[in-house]
Amino acid sequence: MHLTSRSLIRCICKIKMGCARLLTIVTIVIVLMIPISVQNENIECPHKCDCLEEYVYVDCSKKNLVSVPRIPKWVGKLNLNYNKLTNDVTNVFEGLLSLQSLKLDDDAFTSIPIFLHQNQIEEISINRNNISAINIGHFPANSTLKSLSINGNHIKVIEEGALNNLTNLVILKLNRNEIVSLPNQLFKHQSNLKILELNHNKIHVITDMLFRGLSSLTTLKIKYNNIENIMDGAFFGFKSVNLLQLDHNRIQNISKDWMYGLESLTTLSLSNNLITQIDFGSWEFCPSLKELDLSHNYLIEIENRTFQHLTNLLTLNLSYNNISAILQEAFSHMVQLQILFLNRNKISWTVENMTGPFSKLQNLVKFNLSDNHIKSISSRDFEGLSNVVELDLRSNNITSIQQHSFNSTSKIKKLYLNSSSLICDCKLLWLVKWIRDKVEQNYITATCAYPAEVRGVVISRLNEDNCGDSPEPQITEHPNTHLAIKNRSTNLVCSATSKPFSNMTFLWKKNSGNISNPQVYENVTLREHGKPYATSVLGIPDVTNSDSGKYQCVVSNKFGTTYSSEAVVDIVTFPQFTHTPINVTVKTGNTAILNCAATGDPPPEISWKKDGENDFPAARERRMMPTSHHIFIVNAKTTDMGIYSCAAKNSAGTIIANATLSVLQEPPFIMMENKEVTSGDSVVLQCMISGSPKPALKWFKNGSPIVPTERHFFTAHDQVFVIIGAESSDAGHYECKITNELVTKKDIELKVLPPVAITVNEEDMLGLFEMHGSATAKQRMGDKQM
Repeated sequence: MHLTSRSLIRCICKIKMGCARLLTIVTIVIVLMIPISVQNENIECPHKCDCLEEYVYVDCSKKNLVSVPRIPKWVGKLNLNYNKLTNDVTNVFEGLLSLQSLKLDDDAFTSIPIFLHQNQIEEISINRNNISAINIGHFPANSTLKSLSINGNHIKVIEEGALNNLTNLVILKLNRNEIVSLPNQLFKHQSNLKILELNHNKIHVITDMLFRGLSSLTTLKIKYNNIENIMDGAFFGFKSVNLLQLDHNRIQNISKDWMYGLESLTTLSLSNNLITQIDFGSWEFCPSLKELDLSHNYLIEIENRTFQHLTNLLTLNLSYNNISAILQEAFSHMVQLQILFLNRNKISWTVENMTGPFSKLQNLVKFNLSDNHIKSISSRDFEGLSNVVELDLRSNNITSIQQHSFNSTSKIKKLYLNSSSLICDCKLLWLVKWIRDKVEQNYITATCAYPAEVRGVVISRLNEDNCGDSPEPQITEHPNTHLAIKNRSTNLVCSATSKPFSNMTFLWKKNSGNISNPQVYENVTLREHGKPYATSVLGIPDVTNSDSGKYQCVVSNKFGTTYSSEAVVDIVTFPQFTHTPINVTVKTGNTAILNCAATGDPPPEISWKKDGENDFPAARERRMMPTSHHIFIVNAKTTDMGIYSCAAKNSAGTIIANATLSVLQEPPFIMMENKEVTSGDSVVLQCMISGSPKPALKWFKNGSPIVPTERHFFTAHDQVFVIIGAESSDAGHYECKITNELVTKKDIELKVLPPVAITVNEEDMLGLFEMHGSATAKQRMGDKQM
């Protein structure tokens, strides 16, 4: 049998205290002391101290000590708290090989004591001293220290490498110091560390390399700091962390980038920060999260993907935020959720107007909706909450609860309801019976506010004899869904009445949230039979794309609140031409191109008409090919000429631009031949043409324009040139020049021969002139005969 030195000491202590069977023990001690010499060991309890736990624990706390008394070598736990010990204490612990736990709290140390190097201590606390820094060399190599607590000091600086020797450390507490920042990779040698606490410091940023090496960490607490920025990948390398507390900081948003590495996290606390936004996908790396605290922040809206990936979450605390809107599928991902706190928000709209917003929370057991400005409970608000046992609706001025509102909550036992604003009309009688049959009545203290004869009466006493009609607002005109044109104004109208008629307030909502600085016009008028109604008009001047959304009118009076149907307003932009068609002229057989393009929202459709008609030759003959910005008319014909209209049309309206297409056809000629005429005879030169557009004719002789004379004149729209009594001077080169958009010319040679005795048949000449309709020629022939 072999006993340790500590066991031997305990036996000796029992002898000193008068243990039974003294003789036997003394014999054993003497025998056992043969190999272990203890003659020189001090086994006396130090003066002023208390020795407990069989002398293993020595308590010297609160003794006003300025020096450490002589400590027995057998001590295992030593408490020196609340004294006046300073760094002058040296060598007093030399040889205390059994010492495992040392407490030096509330003394006067200004640095970590040097004497700690000479011991194999596993647990040290030096809380609430005057230590200002942790420098390299404070801890010996091969340190056995497992727990180090230096809370409540004035530590500002921890040198890089100061913790390198603490390779066996399991718990490190640095709470309530003045740490502003920590060196990168400060903890790279603390692979055994499991608990790290940095609460109540002045840390303002968590760098991406700070926690590298903490592969065994399970708990990280950094509450009550000034953290504004958590760098991407700040928690990378955490394989075992299941508790992370970041409460009471200045964090503004939750990002997927800094959440990376928290796969094992089960509890995350971010209360009392400045969080306004949760980025989509932030929880992708937290599949094990079971408890999430986001209370006391500044969240305004819970969107459909806000809590995506939190399929294992059991508790969610969103109390004390500014949440005013929760979208329909916001909680659809959290099918395992059991506890949900939404108290102290502004989600009256969600509860009052949405259809089953919590319907996917089929495992929810405890639900807190207190203090949310809720005025009415609809029949489908708690749809799907089949396992809810406790529902808190306190501190809401609820005026009405529709029948069947609690049909889904078949397991409910505790309903907290203390409204003093209930309208106890006949529609509420069902609730009286339901309370009596389903829940513990001592949690319900709600009272009636209307009618006057039952004001203040607890609803459990309501009966058929004292109920009446509801005085809540009734909407008579709902706002209409419509299209609003960008840069123009639009209005939404909502009207309501009540019985009896009372003052009503109108509130306009957009996409479930309040509208900032709305332009609202309200009035009260009389309808048929003198019934009054109130109207509210929401004006939206100079509409922009941001004004699109779902609008709703909320009407309230002192008895309750009524919601209109949602009006969808889509913003459209009036079309504008980016390419306007211009007049085009082409030759027959070529391709005509007309440009036309427009922008708008929605993008406008482009259509074409010719001369106001949809059916025109190019379209009918499939010679028109439209593209996004042009139309091509191939193999142009004269029948394609006309006015083409381009119409750009969308739901905002239609714009039209016109252009003229001209198709040129080269004028065809009647063949012109050289002529010979005898002097004194008359001659006719013809330039018979057609074309598109109708050409103009000009005649030239030897390159000079021909000027009509008594013997030279034109007829048949200048297509016929007549020379009476040809002379030798009339001989020459004659040219007919034809001009439209195209220019062409034909020429002939006229020769005047000497006179011969040739009889000209006068009737034939007159017939020729008649053919060309020239009365002047006839007259001239008559003059010649005379």
